[in-house]
Amino acid sequence: MTNPSYKVSRSSTTHGEHGEHHLIQGQTGQMRLWHREEPDPAKPETVNDYETLGYVIEGRAELIVNGQTIALEPGDSYCVPSGASHTYRITETLTAVEVITPNS
Repeated sequence: MTNPSYKVSRSSTTHGEHGEHHLIQGQTGQMRLWHREEPDPAKPETVNDYETLGYVIEGRAELIVNGQTIALEPGDSYCVPSGASHTYRITETLTAVEVITPNS
């Protein structure tokens, strides 16, 4: 990172192609927010070259990692390892924060 950012204000956040809010980015990780995502059918399975760590603030979802279904509710943390086949389905309006490493 050539110009480190020590703070990102709400007005400076950017949005990704899937609706996520990109928050702060460091040398090896990035934080993003899923804010009030509405229930929807499961997404296609995917595999990423980064690890995802998350925390559910409100709402509910089902996360499927390597064929195992994990029910998520407020207060739950989760991990999707790098290289793991996964998908998710939001079952109740969801707000969650995630950290991905290495950042992509």
